[in-house]
Formats: sequence, C-alpha cells, structure tokens
Amino acid sequence: MKIKTWILGIAAVMAFLPVPADAQEFDGSFLDRTVAWFTGDSSILDAGPSGLTNYAEDTSCSTGTCGCCNHCCRCLDTWGSAEFLLWWAKGTNMGPLVTTSVPSSTPIPQAGVLNQPNTQILFGNQLGGNGMQAGGRITAGMWLDPDHNVAAGGRFFGLGGDRTTFSRASTGDPILALPFINSTLNPPNEDSRLIAYPGLSAGSITARLRTSNILGAEAFGELMMLRDGDRRIDMVGGYQFFRLDDALGINTSTTITDVTNPAVGTQFVGLDQFLTRNTFNGGMLGLRGRMARGNWALDALGKLGLGNMHEQVLISGSTVTTSPGGAPTTSPGSLLTQPSNIGSFSRDRFAAIPEVTLNLKYYVSQNVNFHIGYNIIWISQIALSADQVDRTVNMAQPAGPARPAFAFRGESDYWIQGINFGANWDF
Repeated sequence: MKIKTWILGIAAVMAFLPVPADAQEFDGSFLDRTVAWFTGDSSILDAGPSGLTNYAEDTSCSTGTCGCCNHCCRCLDTWGSAEFLLWWAKGTNMGPLVTTSVPSSTPIPQAGVLNQPNTQILFGNQLGGNGMQAGGRITAGMWLDPDHNVAAGGRFFGLGGDRTTFSRASTGDPILALPFINSTLNPPNEDSRLIAYPGLSAGSITARLRTSNILGAEAFGELMMLRDGDRRIDMVGGYQFFRLDDALGINTSTTITDVTNPAVGTQFVGLDQFLTRNTFNGGMLGLRGRMARGNWALDALGKLGLGNMHEQVLISGSTVTTSPGGAPTTSPGSLLTQPSNIGSFSRDRFAAIPEVTLNLKYYVSQNVNFHIGYNIIWISQIALSADQVDRTVNMAQPAGPARPAFAFRGESDYWIQGINFGANWDF
C-alpha cells in the first residue's frame, strides 16, 4: 500500500510539472531515438543537439585501447558509489499467538480457545516483518590495467530491519489468552492459557516479531568479455557473505485477582523467545552489462551465489513468580518454551542466492553520475523464528510426552527487493 501511494504521488506531481519548450514529444522521432539508443544507430543519434558531451560512454575505443574516440580523453582508474535503499522483504508467517473471547462471560473452558464460536485472534495468523526498510550500500573498485579490462572491488549493504508488535493490557475484561494444543487432553486438542479473565486474573501481553541484521558483503573481480564505446559486458566472480536474523518474543504478566484463591495477588511474568540466525558464505558468479548514450547509461547485474547457509535457532524461556511479600523465584520455560525445546540448535544447508540489479544512470560530469534502480535478492534456504514454534504443549513435564519439541521447521525461501537511489563517482 505504501508503494502504491508513493507511485501515485509521484505520478501526480509529474503530471503538473511544466513542460520545457524544447522538450521532445512522444512521436515518431522519439521512438526512433529510443530504438537507436539501444541499437547504436549513429545516423539517428548524431542528429541531436551539437556539442553533446558523451560522459556516459566508455573511455576506450573499439580496438580495446584507452584513447579519445569519444572526445572525453579520460582514464579514471577507481570508482565508487553510495546508495540509499528502500527495500521490503517477504516476511514471516506467524501462527495464532494471542486470542480473546467475546462476550467476556464466555465460560473458562472455552475462553480464548481456537475453533470456539466466541474466540477471536488478536495477534498472529498473519504475515509480519514485511514492511518497508531503509538501508544503504557502498561499492568501491579499481581497474588493474590501463585499458580497464580487469578490476577488483568490494560491496557492502545493510538494512534497518522491520518490527511487527502487539501490546494489550486488561483488568479481566477483555479476555486475553495464549492459545496452544494441550497434549494432556485425550485426544490432544486446542486449549488456552488465560492471562486476563473477569474475576480471575488481570494481565498484559506483548508480542514482537523482529527482523534485523540483514547484511551482505562481496569481494569480487571483473573481467571484460565484450566492449565497444557504447556497450560493455563483464564477467563478475568472487566471494559472497549474507546474514539475516529473525526473532519472535512473547512477554506476559498475570496477577491473580480471585479473592477466593489463597494465592491472590501472586504475579507471574513469562517470556518465550525464539531467535534464528542465518549466515551464508559462498562463491558467486555473474555478468555485468552496460549500455550508454550521451549522458545516460543503463547498467544491469545478474549473479548467482552458491554456498553454505549456517542456520542457528536459539530458544529460551522463563517464568518469574512473585508472591505478596515474598522474593521472586525463576523457573525455566513459560508456555511455548519448555525444558523439552529450550536450547541452541544449528545445521548447515546448501543454499543459492540469485540477485538482479538494474540501474538507470545520468552523468552530470565525467566524474559524477546519479542513478535510480531496482534490486531483488532471492534466498533458497533460510530458518525463520515463527516456523520454530511447536504449539503442542505438555504442561505436566517431565511426565508425559516431551512437548513442545524442537525440529527445524519450515523449509523456507526468502526474498528482499526494492528501489535504489545512488551517487557514483570515478576518479
């Protein structure tokens, strides 16, 4: 929705911009020059205004030697770019995490229990972590020969991450509950832990899905495969690193308010935490293409990374119990985290990371140009926090089945895409 709003806003602004007197209208001549831009038909391109500076075109002649064939006579051996990124990601599918029942007079055995007619899901059963993220990318490189046929460089990018949160407190009305599958029922069936219920307890729930540490880095080399003054294709290869962290946390606080209960006033503070860390190391190979006309250039990069994805899952939980006038005591586990699944788990999997980048550049001088473009990265294998939740719980542990149990769940792929705005320089 945000992207659609921006696009409509930009279109509206452009519609009201004044048209310069010397602007070229969309006619046959415009179409001819557009085709000529891609085909290199000099008979049409040369018909433009005299004195056009061809900043964007390659400094080397068709013979492969550095010369003055484009009347700019420059040999700039290093380059760099700084980009502002507006990207968004596929996100994480969450199961049902927080429920309520309407009306608040719903009997306790049905309150907050899934598949009951009065139960509503307040948080979960949705996609999270898929909002717009701002970030940056820096690229730098150097030509290793005077003819600009061989280069070495590096690139790094990072995103600010995204967060999907829920927070609600209640004195008992409305009902607040955590749904789960109770393994002690015969057969195991949907149940709930009541956090707030009229006359029984008051409490609060805070749930948060957070995607962070989306980072990527490359060390690459380039080798010229094909070139002339207007077009160029290079082979790109090297080392690639990628990381993505994903965390799901549920905090609860419950205070007993039932005056007939001897434990009235006792408070229970629970925490369920699921954290995944995905680290990719591998090699990458691809092609970089470029077409230039006058002050404009179109750059394209397509590459494929192949290597190892190290997936790590960290599950932790605790419950702090405080009786009136007593000292707090801490026990391991809360609801979705129990001794049966708390711990650190890891595995290594083969993964592929294809990436495509398209940038349209405009050269304001032979040293400086600006671009706008599109980027998409697809990751074939990744572990996400919400996938690691086992909703089947045995509250009577160590007796009975060891549930929740850990297993790597969700053979998930993932993608990140968005718009790039950048400034580039050669020197």
